[in-house]
Order: sequence, then C-alpha cells, then structure tokens
Amino acid sequence: MWLRRFCLWTLPLAAPFMAAAGPAHAQEPTPAGTHVEGVAAEAAASADARRENVRGDETFQSRYTCVSPSGAADEAPIVCEGRISPVLPELYFSLSWRLDEFGDRAVDTVHIRRKGEVEAFQTIENVASHAAGQIPGNGFELIDVNFDGYHDLRLIAEGTAGPNVLYRNWLWAPDEEIFVGNAALDEIVSPEFDPETQEIVSRWRSSAAQGGVDIYVWEEGQTVLIHRETDGYAGPSACTRTFFDRIDGELRETGTGTCG
Repeated sequence: MWLRRFCLWTLPLAAPFMAAAGPAHAQEPTPAGTHVEGVAAEAAASADARRENVRGDETFQSRYTCVSPSGAADEAPIVCEGRISPVLPELYFSLSWRLDEFGDRAVDTVHIRRKGEVEAFQTIENVASHAAGQIPGNGFELIDVNFDGYHDLRLIAEGTAGPNVLYRNWLWAPDEEIFVGNAALDEIVSPEFDPETQEIVSRWRSSAAQGGVDIYVWEEGQTVLIHRETDGYAGPSACTRTFFDRIDGELRETGTGTCG
C-alpha cells in the first residue's frame, strides 16, 4: 500500500529546508514489508463493500447558500439553506452567534426547519464553532462525510495559524430524520472526503520538522485509521517517510523511504 500512497501528498513544511539547502540527495527506500500487497487488496475490496451500504443518492451534488451578518454590530443570525438529498425537503438553518473574547464569531445554537414549516424540527445546542468574522457562515457546509448518499452538516470548530483545522460534524440519520454529532470525526484534522475510495484523508503537521497524512474509513458507523505516512526531518536534506498500515486490527509500521 505504501507504494500506492507514496505520491499521495507533498508536505508544505519541507519548503524552508529545501530553500536553504537546495535539492535533497536521493536515498534508497527500505522495503515496506511482506503484508503490503494484501493490505492494499483488502482496502479495495472493503471500499466496494462499503459502497453497497449506500442508502441515499451517491451522485447528489448539494447546493447551499448562507447570509451572514453585515458586520460586528449586526446581531442577526446566520441563515443558510440547502438540500441534503434530492428526495427530502429543502432545509433552513438559523445559526445563533456571539462575539467571543478573541473577537471571533462563536456559534452556540443551530435551529433547523423544513421548507414550508414554521417550527424547527431540531435544535442543536453547544455547537462550539469559533471562526473569524471574514469566514462566511463559520465554514457552514452540507457535505456527505460518511458516503451514505445523504449530505451532512459541518462547521469550523476553530481555526489555527497552521494547516490543522478542526470541524464540528453532525451526520444525517435517515431513520430518525435528525442530525447526530460524531465526536470521533470531530477529532480528525482537516478531513477531505473521497467518495471514489470511500476514504477520509487527513493532512496534518505536528511541528516544523514533522507532519503526515492519515487515511480513515468508516466501519459500522465509526472512523477507523487504516494508513499513516509521517515525514520526519533531521536536517535540511535529511527526511524520512515512515509508512504504517492497519494489519490484524492494529496500526503497524510497514516500511520507510525518502520524502518525495
């Protein structure tokens, strides 16, 4: 699997070292181990199996709009509207907010109602979304995060100076017809969702000398880490990429190589 992932990403933190020292000298990668081909085949088969569990419309492309307050003095709620499925009514989201101690817009409550109805069918409290005022709608999105064919709700949890961004996520539960929070997904940094592979890709940085990529899948409603690549810099031209894969239910080191 590590060969498949080797060109998955290029870590931005390499730039300062490369600028100072020029091109890195090539190093021979260490073999990744004997389990890798089996892990890759298992991952592909699992993606096909997960796709069979789709209950909604996997091809649906959500469109949504938000109207944010005109300025700090405007205390009107953020109002967003959009669809999460082509067969469900359009939804209206009213985001109540305040300015926190840092001057960021803090969303505390979200009221959700269906088009044509006056009363909200769901109120989400303790939202804990903090974003700078220039970020539209506190990063409001309707996006299918669990690949079930229904779009879900997410807001920025907090912004950072670096690339690590956390979100607050609520997944649509079609049986209950409400949005349900998912604490495990909230912990995944800067998640990107790939419907083709049924994978969640997280690119993260822990320091100026280390960063990485994590790959997650959904299993029985839970996020499971199946692959990790970490880049560690020991100097301007010394970088080692280490590969980990989930084998027998555990994340194990499967190889090392140069940072490409």
